[in-house]
Amino acid sequence: MEEIVVTATLRDEQISDVPISVTAFSADTIAEREAQHFEQLLNMAPNVNYASGASRGRFVQVRGIGERSQFKDPLDSSVGLIVDGVDFSGVGLSGTLFDVRQMEVLRGPQGTAYGSNAMGGLLFIESNDPTPERSGSLMAGAGSYGAWQTGAVLNGPLSEKVSGRLAIHQFRGDGYIRNDFLTVDDTNGFDELTLRGKLRWEPSAESRIDLTALYLDADNGYDAFSLQHNRHTGSDEPGHDAQQSFALSLSGVHEWRNRLQLEASIFWEDSDLEYGFDWDWSDFGTSSIRGHENNRRARDSLGIDIRLTSGAETRIAGTADWVAGVYLYRRDVSLRYNDLWEEIGWVGPSSFASDFETDRAAVYGQLDWALSDRLLLTLGGRLERYDDSYNDSASVSASPDDDLWGGRASLQFLVSDETMLYASVSRGYKTGGVNGQAAAGADPAADPDVAQFLLDRLAFETETLTNYEAGIRYARGSTFDFSLTAFHMRRDDMQAKAWILFPPANWKSYKDNVDDGENQGIELSAFWGPTDRLAINAGMGLLDTELGDLTIRDVDTGLSVNQQGRDQAQAPNYQYFVSATYDMTANLSANVQLDGKDAYHFSNAHDVDSVRYGIVHMTLGYTRENLEISLWGRNLTDEDTEVRGFYFGNNPLNGWQTEAYTQLGEPFTWGVTIRTDF
Repeated sequence: MEEIVVTATLRDEQISDVPISVTAFSADTIAEREAQHFEQLLNMAPNVNYASGASRGRFVQVRGIGERSQFKDPLDSSVGLIVDGVDFSGVGLSGTLFDVRQMEVLRGPQGTAYGSNAMGGLLFIESNDPTPERSGSLMAGAGSYGAWQTGAVLNGPLSEKVSGRLAIHQFRGDGYIRNDFLTVDDTNGFDELTLRGKLRWEPSAESRIDLTALYLDADNGYDAFSLQHNRHTGSDEPGHDAQQSFALSLSGVHEWRNRLQLEASIFWEDSDLEYGFDWDWSDFGTSSIRGHENNRRARDSLGIDIRLTSGAETRIAGTADWVAGVYLYRRDVSLRYNDLWEEIGWVGPSSFASDFETDRAAVYGQLDWALSDRLLLTLGGRLERYDDSYNDSASVSASPDDDLWGGRASLQFLVSDETMLYASVSRGYKTGGVNGQAAAGADPAADPDVAQFLLDRLAFETETLTNYEAGIRYARGSTFDFSLTAFHMRRDDMQAKAWILFPPANWKSYKDNVDDGENQGIELSAFWGPTDRLAINAGMGLLDTELGDLTIRDVDTGLSVNQQGRDQAQAPNYQYFVSATYDMTANLSANVQLDGKDAYHFSNAHDVDSVRYGIVHMTLGYTRENLEISLWGRNLTDEDTEVRGFYFGNNPLNGWQTEAYTQLGEPFTWGVTIRTDF
């Protein structure tokens, strides 16, 4: 069993000492799965799900909380994404995994350290740091569906006190769709380039400065939905899912030994995002309809975080460690939207533009008070002010602002050297916003009832979440450990996304505040190494969710329907994962994995459910000196999985009757990967 240190919390801690529900994926776990992107790991984390509707599963739900898509409206994430110190929340293509040291998934509100972007949880990705030892690696791989990848890493000293690391990786693949109209098989393909450079300067034993530069260029296709409900499409204008990002992160640490530690970081991120799709998923432009949508966003953000941490000589009353910090953040996003409809008589704008700015300022702190040798009390809190500004081409403008607070109080009791019990209550929050898309669609001349319905929902309020949690962690040496967590979450003014349809196939999304939403469940993670050759990992999540008082417009009848009491969307009642690794010889090993989940609603606004499934993966690895060869397969039994679903009329051949459409997940894929270190 590897020794895992969780770094997403305010203090680096052994995972066995962390009083929250967390899953950490090491570089070895990433390699066993042959994962290119975080979506390929999430089924291994209890009570974590994701929604696609794009080339990748970019939208993450933790314990049923999280977004499922983004079209025209601004987005503040319920589940945060931090990559090498840069806040990429809401920009999921940033989660590539080459040369990544560890990915952590924190469940529940992380209000003290991360504020609004981590109300439901957090994904925290850290790549490998530079080291003074000269080293490097090369890798290459090929697989089914035209997939191939190459990567290289160079690491080592640049001077006596400066080390550097450079990593580059290219992944390409045709995807899993055949476009019969264009007679090609790459319209839903992958083309992803990741380039990362890191410098570490250690001027003294007490100081360290790290600089990270990240360049990401993804130019993926998006042609995932079929009128025939299979992997064959007929789109004459296939969509795309592209992101070009450049980010810089500068952090420094200085320690006055046994007294104080000062940490300061600043990041800057600039992204160009483009997302488009063929409305009708067909070649009907030659007959009755032609439609295409394109969303283009320019996003830049800047964040500054400064914190002081106590040392042995500055503890309060000699027993209480403390952390105090200040955080400033600004993000600007401009949207330029265009669509094209022909020969359908649809009335509406062919273009739309919006600009959204958000400013946040926060102070936070945490106190860790050792009440005895076995009992630790933790109190943390965060005060945050946000000021937003929204303007669009439909003459909608708004400036929502609010003062918010969150935090956590927990007790940890060390029963023995092997067993720790904990209980906590934490509070998270998510900023309110504006339903700009709904406002643009509120046309009284077209449908006064629908217009009024949307006008009543032009704005939505801040959501707050209170999480009650209790757990046990047990570790017996390096051969066995497990953690068990039970939680109950109360959502006040829950922000629930719903849809309204303008027949035949034009729909608008909006967010509404819902009272009395609840999420509760159990999470179990375990490791067992019965022999030196065999290692078993397992995880399970049980989840029960309930919607509050949410009124929607039924797609089929047009009548208002209250969804109160229904399961929340993207919240399967159970998930499970089992992995076994066996070293057959000193050089040859095998890893087998099984993961699965229950069916779940794709949306709060309709009753289309995913399929229930269990899928098997396997990797055979051969290692000799500095050479490693892996033969791998995912979804060995070629089970159909579904990663996004809609319900509306989109097919003129059946008279625009409403029906369910789903995006299929990864089928059976296989490949070979070769790595060498030097």
